[in-house]
Amino acid sequence: MRKCLYCDFYSRVLSSDAEIQAVLNRILDDSEMLLRKLGSPEIRTLFIGGGTPSAIPGDLLANFLNRLNKSFSNFPKESTIELNPETVTEELLIILEDNEINRISVGVQSLDDGILKTLGRNIDTAATLKALDTIKRYWKGSISFDLINSVPGQDVDTALSDIKRINKFDPGHISLYSLTFEPSTKLYSMLKAGRIQILSESVDSVMQKESIDLLKSLSFKRYEISNYTNDGKQSLHNLNYWNMGSYVGTGPSAASTMMTDDGPLRIGYKRDISTFLEQNSIEDRVELELLNPKSFLLEHLLMGFRLLKGIDTSHISKVFNFNIENYLKPLFSRWNDKLIITEDSIRLTEEGLSLLNPFLVDIAALIDKSPLEISISDINWPLETT
Repeated sequence: MRKCLYCDFYSRVLSSDAEIQAVLNRILDDSEMLLRKLGSPEIRTLFIGGGTPSAIPGDLLANFLNRLNKSFSNFPKESTIELNPETVTEELLIILEDNEINRISVGVQSLDDGILKTLGRNIDTAATLKALDTIKRYWKGSISFDLINSVPGQDVDTALSDIKRINKFDPGHISLYSLTFEPSTKLYSMLKAGRIQILSESVDSVMQKESIDLLKSLSFKRYEISNYTNDGKQSLHNLNYWNMGSYVGTGPSAASTMMTDDGPLRIGYKRDISTFLEQNSIEDRVELELLNPKSFLLEHLLMGFRLLKGIDTSHISKVFNFNIENYLKPLFSRWNDKLIITEDSIRLTEEGLSLLNPFLVDIAALIDKSPLEISISDINWPLETT
């Protein structure tokens, strides 16, 4: 198995089952330790991802899930694992169901051989369709499929065909992402070398609009800039991120965000397997960052405006103990026709969502230059979200 050309996530091929087991044991040890320190809180959602967790040998994965579930004080309402189609088998799906996994997120990305090749995927369309058929036949839980568009060489018809074909497998949830070229990826190097070209703005604009329209015609409701559901089952785990809830993550490159007496704390594991395994003290395996009020406010807005419902102004005002609508008013004159402002929310129109990135740049600039007279002691977080 090789890393896809567009992937910027930290990953490394492990050399043996013994090394895989060592990583899994360390993840479990750290998870159990952090949960004890937090007083064994209720776990609402679980997400197992990062690399390709479905590639873990079945017996090791089953033992890992069994021990992980025993560390919780309750079974999460939503327990998700990421799957790649090339790893899907009936046996894998049985292991997941037997160990309380109730949602799978499948990285399909495309059902076109040319696009799969451009992305550097480890599978072709025929094998992907076989995997999807296995899921449809044997999986009883919730399903989310990932698709990517805006890929070099992709045309509008190909992008729409991917959506139509994937819909035949009855997903309750689809994530449709526009390809981004991260500087550390091979695809970015290919772009800079002139081996591939990005889509023209006009083609990309039509592709995005017609994809959104097609999903709507198939009864998928958009609730986040890249996420759609037709059964009301939004990703509870991701909603916690977008609503800026607290969370715990363990494993190389994983992160946690939680409140301390000194303010919101970000705990980030270093992106290195060797450090993760060789350093016995967790303090030597993570990096700590105290989030100041400005950066924490910026994160709330960056996350919140991704949602179609926008930001809950009452909620954010309670978290930061000031009036967020008044603070954002300097943006209203420029963005007024692309914002919908109600008594308790501010959200982008559909046209505004297509301009999310420049809007967020303006928010970052406003926060950078505007005074924010609140201290850490003024921050009331986390609050319950809906």
